[in-house]
Amino acid sequence: SRSLNDKEGLPGHVYRCLINDYRDRSEERGKMTIEVGIEERVQTPDVDGIVVEDADHDDTDLLVGDALDDTPLESDTCKSIMRARRQDTHAVIKHVTATLLEVRPGFASSPAITEMSATAVESLVFGELYDNVFEEIVEETRECDTALMNKIRAFDKSHEAFPVNDNGGTSTDYPSDLISQPAIDSLSLLPEAHSTADKLRYCVEFLELISVHFTQLTAKSSGKQSCLSADSLLKMVCQHIIAAKVPNMNAEILFLEEFARDEQLLRGKEGYALVTLQASLHFLN
Repeated sequence: SRSLNDKEGLPGHVYRCLINDYRDRSEERGKMTIEVGIEERVQTPDVDGIVVEDADHDDTDLLVGDALDDTPLESDTCKSIMRARRQDTHAVIKHVTATLLEVRPGFASSPAITEMSATAVESLVFGELYDNVFEEIVEETRECDTALMNKIRAFDKSHEAFPVNDNGGTSTDYPSDLISQPAIDSLSLLPEAHSTADKLRYCVEFLELISVHFTQLTAKSSGKQSCLSADSLLKMVCQHIIAAKVPNMNAEILFLEEFARDEQLLRGKEGYALVTLQASLHFLN
């Protein structure tokens, strides 16, 4: 972080220029409303169906433009327009990390140190850009998340299992044999986490707390501990998602699908936690 915060060093210079260029490009696109199909598109009058943005660049801007142009904004498809912020964010992370490793070759001395460096860069970038990027993802999943919350509310109403308070939040009066409050607390921290590392950590904690809860229940009822099967785990994860009512849950998982690196997911727990949440959400959706 010291290297990137050093404005006189090359990594810090590239980092700050790319962040500023990202914001300029985001502002130039204007505020677009993304729904089923795109209702509003920003385009030049002389090019049909393509978003074109022109800007004057000095020598520094050429470096920044080259970096972000790896994932070009111009596209004649709705999907590319909807992903523009994510494409730019990937470019920022990629080129800041590459510059840091080039200037500080010691950070590439081992896979573990390289992974730590990449995680640090990602955390700093999302510290600047998370709200803007996540807003784009929320727009993409808005219809799905709204439908999910409606299903959960309908389920609550019909089963009277997990009441909803007047403000739309969750009730804490859950059946203790079905729900682990610590697990719900962990899952509810997802919106507060602004990096893939932190979000994955909460996902892992969520599953571990569910497993502990199940182990305690079986030990209490049968006098001996038993392992939680995959099918039972999926069922309990669905129950906890219903009880937690985390806003934009589909957006949270899509963020992880988009930005979690293979190195993070192949550690074991992180990848398994994400796959389990994906399967549970697929069933609930």
